[in-house]
Amino acid sequence: MKDQAHTLRKIFEGTTPPCPHVLSVTSGKGGVGKTSIVVNMSIILASRGRKVLVLDADLGLANIDVMLGLTPKYNIQHVLAGQCALEDIILEGPEGIRIIPASSGIQELADLTHEQQLCLMNSLDYFDQDIDYMIIDTGAGISRNVMYFNAASQRVIVVATSEPTSITDAYALIKVLRKHYGIKRFDLIVNNVSSKVEGDQVARQLSLVCDRFLGDVVLETLGSIPEDKNISECIKGQKAFVGVHPAGEASKRLKRIVSRMEQTSRPSSNGNLQFFLRRMLLNQMKGSYHAGHSVSRSY
Repeated sequence: MKDQAHTLRKIFEGTTPPCPHVLSVTSGKGGVGKTSIVVNMSIILASRGRKVLVLDADLGLANIDVMLGLTPKYNIQHVLAGQCALEDIILEGPEGIRIIPASSGIQELADLTHEQQLCLMNSLDYFDQDIDYMIIDTGAGISRNVMYFNAASQRVIVVATSEPTSITDAYALIKVLRKHYGIKRFDLIVNNVSSKVEGDQVARQLSLVCDRFLGDVVLETLGSIPEDKNISECIKGQKAFVGVHPAGEASKRLKRIVSRMEQTSRPSSNGNLQFFLRRMLLNQMKGSYHAGHSVSRSY
């Protein structure tokens, strides 16, 4: 593993040219289809000529490789242990997307140490592949690792469903990121809706609560995705639904969501890897991890 001092010097020099847009896809509650959205969104971007790197940041419960039927020989655990370099574990998925796989059933990775975080930063710093988008599939909830990756990203996309627990937990996630990490802008995708009207209702409900209790938070709705039995069948078959059912309504909606996301891209000066690395380190130095504490569900 290369010298970490090199990473720290580059972080504070801030001289690296803008590179990829770095965005996280996250949720307050598990089981809302977040990973499926990451996989299919990445494939859509790649099919449009974008070079995409996906980081499976649910570090103790890997999902991306499983969803695509891939079998990695090595994963992020081996990188953090210094057994191999990041480029040695990269997988290639549909449309040429590249994937950094996580590990499964390794409890220690659910809460990275400071040394492991520096190791990950160092690995990403030396990852000099040409990419347009780095998409981070975080775990669900408000654990320290979830906050770690969301707070370092240029753009945070929250996934929720119409279930009351999903809406409540999505608000709790936004609340923690606003109060403890200063994030004011979020994007929202409402998944598995019975109709566009239902998706709009969920978005309106979350926006009203954020306006009332968080004040300066901006929640932009990218769109909603309908419930579709074909999606669950594709997941069981370890296939991406945009590849198997490209003309399906879910695929059409997600393609529109990706188009809107690209049209509203944040300034690239806040989207490159050096920005990502710098924010990860500064969050550590400020000791601003409050997500491990209990968060009240009261508004």
